[in-house]
Amino acid sequence: MKLRVKYALLLLFSITLFVCNTQSTSKEIPSTTSSNYSDSTKIKTDSLSNFQDSCNWDAVLSNTAVSNLAKAIYYHQNWNLKNDNEALALLDSLNAKNKFSRAFYFKVVTLMYEKSDGYFSESLGLMGKDFVENHTKEFASYFEMKNCFNEHDLNTWVKIVMLEFRILQDDIETTREEHLLYGYCRKLINSSKNFPKGQKKITEQFAHQLEIEWAEFLKHI
Repeated sequence: MKLRVKYALLLLFSITLFVCNTQSTSKEIPSTTSSNYSDSTKIKTDSLSNFQDSCNWDAVLSNTAVSNLAKAIYYHQNWNLKNDNEALALLDSLNAKNKFSRAFYFKVVTLMYEKSDGYFSESLGLMGKDFVENHTKEFASYFEMKNCFNEHDLNTWVKIVMLEFRILQDDIETTREEHLLYGYCRKLINSSKNFPKGQKKITEQFAHQLEIEWAEFLKHI
């Protein structure tokens, strides 16, 4: 638990530092989560439904607020996560106010898992676990976009959430004397009871895969 708090504080500090640094440069890149953020090519919220079949993020990518790192990751160019502040800022973009932008950054974060390690992995796990828990319906809705996200991506998110649970002590239990992961999975399933059928099924599938991944992890500790 102390480790979780440590990384949460480090994540907050790094994002704050990144914003301060970018504000002090002449080539400022505004944050998509800032209240001062303005998009000259304003994206309509309802365009998300029209986007589902094409997965066309041109409107987002053409915005100067999107960092070069985000573009490089999306286009599968040569990229790395050596700049912790810039990488952590992309995680924070999962909280962007615009739903269309959040879908894009969800894609980017999914691709970031491939090269995540060390300190960034800890932050990715924490942010990923919280995002799925606090935005379960939105999370499930992304995987209804069959042309945008597939089974491999869903499994990637299982691994992302596992990054967080692996650092929690094995003896942390719920009132049912089981690891917190099982309580987490129950919470996801319970929250999906009133979801549309497809989203409910995706949530249940995700929780099931997470429990399988946890069982495999326990075999090797």
